[in-house]
Amino acid sequence: MTTLVVATGYNRPGINKRTGRPWADADGAFLPEAEAFQELHGGRIEVEGLRRDSGARRKWAEHTIRSCPGLDTLAVFGHGTPTTLVATGHGIETKRQASTLWSLTFAIDDVAKVRAEIILYACLTARGKLGFADQLADLLPCSRVWSHSTAGHTTWNPFVELAGGPNGGDPVFTQKDGPRWRRWRERLKEQAFRLSFWKAARGLPRADALEAVREEATR
Repeated sequence: MTTLVVATGYNRPGINKRTGRPWADADGAFLPEAEAFQELHGGRIEVEGLRRDSGARRKWAEHTIRSCPGLDTLAVFGHGTPTTLVATGHGIETKRQASTLWSLTFAIDDVAKVRAEIILYACLTARGKLGFADQLADLLPCSRVWSHSTAGHTTWNPFVELAGGPNGGDPVFTQKDGPRWRRWRERLKEQAFRLSFWKAARGLPRADALEAVREEATR
């Protein structure tokens, strides 16, 4: 088994208006959660520090991924948008940018095992039917992509989806699920669970993967 953990290693510049203090998104969330993920699952952790140079981030990320033959788990901790995975510098096609997603998928496909688990602990990458996570999943049909549809904490955010369904991503739970939704949110307070929920689906076909995670979450 080969695990690669990628994390953004620098804080957002400026002041967090909610706290009145400088941002600590990397120091307080991305890095400690990435380190805990590595402690649980082994493998390598690589910290991205290239800031605004998205082209350099893409080259660095692709080289790093290709250095992991037999990749079966890729976890990314960093900022995201509906169209971009900031930590790796890749994005889907929009009116303002050409797609660079293909080069990320080539890098993963070169080394990944069948049904590799790709977990994007990154805000908003699952937003929209044809957003970043869904397009990544469509281009990597032999792998599986988990991601967040809203903004929130990098790992505590309960709005998690399994990307790439016929109608877009399928949520693990929604607020309409009542007690199961509340139990899911409680389980996400457990660090070991929120960094491992996806393992319940390991090796299963998509039709069974979500139900396996749901069962594990509501124990």
